[in-house]
Amino acid sequence: MVSPLYIRIASSRSRAPSSFLTRVVAGLFTLLLIVAFVMFSVVALGVLLVGGAVFLGYLWWKTRSLRRALRERPPMQQEPFAQRRPAESSDDMVIEGESIREVPEHEVGARHR
Repeated sequence: MVSPLYIRIASSRSRAPSSFLTRVVAGLFTLLLIVAFVMFSVVALGVLLVGGAVFLGYLWWKTRSLRRALRERPPMQQEPFAQRRPAESSDDMVIEGESIREVPEHEVGARHR
């Protein structure tokens, strides 16, 4: 249960009407807070913009050798999605994308020596 003392203190009737000077001071304080917030926001935005520009400059500098290599690379001879011919030898069996090849015994022995 709320005590009667709290209700009397929190009640707006117990407060004396504010004077003109009090309202002017409160308005100036509010205006000061708004100006401070805007100044902080402008500074924070400037820091973010400069930080983003520095990061992009760093990224551009670190990738310059890759861009140069891509420029000097000859164009592809085939179209990237052109249909390719199947393998010439048909002795391999392909099942679900896996290649299975049987190696003769004499090739296995020669490879591991």
